[in-house]
Amino acid sequence: MTTPHSRVRGLIRDLTDGLAQQMYLWGRDVRHPDGNALVRAGLQRIARIDNDGEGTSLYRIERENGWVELHGFCAGWRPHNAAMDGMLYIRRCHRIFLTSGQMTPGRYDMSRLRSGSVEELAAACNPFLRWWTDYEQWAARELGAAWRTECWRDYLKLRHARPWLNPVQAVDWLLDFLENPSTQKRPREILRAAAVSAN
Repeated sequence: MTTPHSRVRGLIRDLTDGLAQQMYLWGRDVRHPDGNALVRAGLQRIARIDNDGEGTSLYRIERENGWVELHGFCAGWRPHNAAMDGMLYIRRCHRIFLTSGQMTPGRYDMSRLRSGSVEELAAACNPFLRWWTDYEQWAARELGAAWRTECWRDYLKLRHARPWLNPVQAVDWLLDFLENPSTQKRPREILRAAAVSAN
């Protein structure tokens, strides 16, 4: 039995909510008391200087014949092969796009962004999601569970936060999504089940 497209599209929306939360967590990791955790995890920091001398750095790491790239405005995976689709999450739009070629954070060529089918989106996201889960497992070992929990609780206090799964649930959800999105539960189903079992 195949999973309805509407459910998989709902899972892509769930993934988008997860990215909104995770962007905050990566931002906190940059300011970790023991030094920039993204750099410690092997990402290259590429400083960006605006006209006023300020700017948000781009972080990138080579992964699966492409680049995982993180920036305050966006995050994604860009393949070395320009004929392949990559994925780009644009924070301001709260949306994941299929993309071709390199984008300048904050200045997007909309002619190279498209929605795509749910199958295309899921496939293009996979290299990024594999890196994301590897990074979070590294962070749990190197930064400790207490650090990630503290960052997540701080995120929940933000006025415009889009609360998602806790850090442990998030990694489990992503691993399940990678293994088989057709059997994946929606985060709200996981949270509802956790609430029932706690009572």
